[in-house]
Amino acid sequence: MKVVHVKNPESREACLAQLCANVYGQQAGLTPLITFAGTLGVLFEQEAARLFALTDDERNVLSLALVSTDVDGRTMEVAMLSTPEATGETRHSRELVKTLAGKAPLRVTANDEAGETFFRSCGIERWIDAENGLRVGLGPLHPAPSDGRLPSMVRFDGEGIVRTFKQEPETFESYKTRFVKALERYPNVIL
Repeated sequence: MKVVHVKNPESREACLAQLCANVYGQQAGLTPLITFAGTLGVLFEQEAARLFALTDDERNVLSLALVSTDVDGRTMEVAMLSTPEATGETRHSRELVKTLAGKAPLRVTANDEAGETFFRSCGIERWIDAENGLRVGLGPLHPAPSDGRLPSMVRFDGEGIVRTFKQEPETFESYKTRFVKALERYPNVIL
């Protein structure tokens, strides 16, 4: 197995579409499309996010992770993580997170005990309480919080994207078409 930084724009777009579809599912309404548009139009444009894939020896994708940076570009956070075949098997996602945490100042967020247990199995042992009952895990290379605070992450405004979609139907159609075409390309992605 190998971790690949997906840089080719077409492959990255296809993997991102699949990741959004896997994370949010079929019943999520506009959320996958909003995340796809925000990631492409904001995070990738500002070089504030990277897409990684864990592949097998034939370069088939076993797991995908979107990692975003903080506003200073010093630390990273797992924004989305999934195993494309949706089997419920977590070992590939675990391997991907473990590898990334061993190479970068990575943090993760868990919203329940099961999430924290999963990330602990990835080697993330330091945990702090965050807002809204969330727990934030700090990888081995992540610095300790300064004054008890973690750096702010680069984000996109999902509500702003929805407003743009409503005010500019052509933008909505453009992203929707890109999303669907990217999903169609995904099974044939060569990383």
